[in-house]
Amino acid sequence: MSETSSLTGPIVEAFSKMGIFAMRLNSGTAKRGRYYIKLCPPGTADVIAFPFNRVLWVETKEMRDLNRKGSTAEAQAAFRATVESLGHLYVRATCLDDVLAVLRKESK
Repeated sequence: MSETSSLTGPIVEAFSKMGIFAMRLNSGTAKRGRYYIKLCPPGTADVIAFPFNRVLWVETKEMRDLNRKGSTAEAQAAFRATVESLGHLYVRATCLDDVLAVLRKESK
């Protein structure tokens, strides 16, 4: 179980209840039998959703991990810069309310 699964699951479920298509994304590699499967690149956000004909990327963070530094944080910052340069929305969420705030703002 991922360290943020207690947050990503409820976020994806909330999107679904609102009629917004969303899915959980995984990065890195996974082993299936003898084979390795390449998943999303490092730094990819945990959730992608499509509210209001927009693309919204959600990076979930436990409060204790907010100030963590290292290659993962750098990859996430680079990912955020890339998607925002494309006009996508990005939120670093520590709770469902962080995501709902973005949705309220964008629905106006």
